[in-house]
Amino acid sequence: MIVFPYVRTPEPPAVALLDRAGEITDERGRRHKPDEVPAGVRVWTSYDTARELVKAGQGEALCWNGDEIRWRHGPQGDGAGEWKNRPGDVSVIKLPFPDDTGQGLDALATWRDWLRTYGAAPTGTTGSASMSLLRATLEQPLFCTMGDGPPLKQTMGGRLEMGPAGPGSFTGQIEQWDMPAAYAAELGAVHYGGRWWNTRDLQVSHGPEWWARGRRPTFVHARVRVPDGGPGPLIRRPRKRTTMLRQHLEAMTVPRYPAGTITGLWTWQELEAAERHGARILEVLDVYAHLGGRPLLEPWWAAVQDGRKARGLAGALAKMTGNALWGRFCMDVRVQGDRTIRRRPKGKRRLESSHAPVRGGGPLPAHDLAETVSGRVRARLYEAIVAAGDNLLSAHTDGLWLRHSPAAVELERNGWRQKAAARRLDVIDPQTLRYWPRRRAEAEYVMAGRTPTEAPAAFEALWRKGGFDDE
Repeated sequence: MIVFPYVRTPEPPAVALLDRAGEITDERGRRHKPDEVPAGVRVWTSYDTARELVKAGQGEALCWNGDEIRWRHGPQGDGAGEWKNRPGDVSVIKLPFPDDTGQGLDALATWRDWLRTYGAAPTGTTGSASMSLLRATLEQPLFCTMGDGPPLKQTMGGRLEMGPAGPGSFTGQIEQWDMPAAYAAELGAVHYGGRWWNTRDLQVSHGPEWWARGRRPTFVHARVRVPDGGPGPLIRRPRKRTTMLRQHLEAMTVPRYPAGTITGLWTWQELEAAERHGARILEVLDVYAHLGGRPLLEPWWAAVQDGRKARGLAGALAKMTGNALWGRFCMDVRVQGDRTIRRRPKGKRRLESSHAPVRGGGPLPAHDLAETVSGRVRARLYEAIVAAGDNLLSAHTDGLWLRHSPAAVELERNGWRQKAAARRLDVIDPQTLRYWPRRRAEAEYVMAGRTPTEAPAAFEALWRKGGFDDE
């Protein structure tokens, strides 16, 4: 992958919003028919709205891994299982929008104007907006995966971990902590854009800790002894490329963070954290160091931080735009996802889905950069899991829930922030939970693959099915 700076600044579009009635309104208050959206106008809608419209029999949605990413008012004659992009297609954003259309349009316009300030433009997804922002802020081409890099088949992503008590209901002084903008901040700080070397070819005797100095990406192929007991520090990589969903499913039967003597490839930060908590490096087989890199993404990260200052939905859009760039570097359409078209035919009670073939391979992933970032974040999360100990309730990627304990002091000292405080937490798994904020009567629901509207009922069904006490 090579990311080139813009030669010409893109023209930002006028923004429009699809509401729950299926009507499209642009920022000037004009209404448009779905097939007559003028050139230069882009339409967005919320995840909830797209899913509700399709369930009601209005239109069809293009889905990626089961989540709606595009909506249109009806079939376009593309053929069974085909989806050809058209100007009137509506881009779906996985965020709750205000009920007031004007407020939603104001947020979209603020997001667009923030991108325009830096010479970028939104074209659909937050991922494409983030790549546009990167191209607009780059001062030179960003060359990825150059040289003799680490043999990575794919990016492993974030860590999911249940606490020692397992699933259930917990009360008392419960806190949620997270690493602010973990992936985006790591991207902004990493020294990249140079060339990878297997350090054996450099004929020097430095150890891996020397190569990892100064934010330099470094991977180590090593044989390590991990003691039994407690959470494992080092991730097990699959032998073949597979989806992240299958990785999580396999982890139910094969430990994803094993103990014993293991051999693998990890970032130096992961090995360093493992050593601090009892693991022992038995043999270093190879060290891969990225030399000549610079913090080329610093201007991009500064722009993201500026956008995150906006309030409400506009700030959430900027935050999501920053978070999405990591996914652009690790996305491999050959293994990472499945496209389907979802619709509800007339007279049918159930939705139907047909496979939408992926045409062309798209840009090659930069797993070396993406896994440098996710490996460093996994190392920080592991340190927090160990610090929380028996007080850990659940951990997910860049955040965790725990009972209030001295671990909170250590988290704050290491750059974590308290995001929420709850009087009760019900957790089924790290991606499926609900909590009651201390000064609010209603619960907040978090459930992967469900819209905010669907999550409460879906959670309640799983909670009852699991036989948990709801007293």
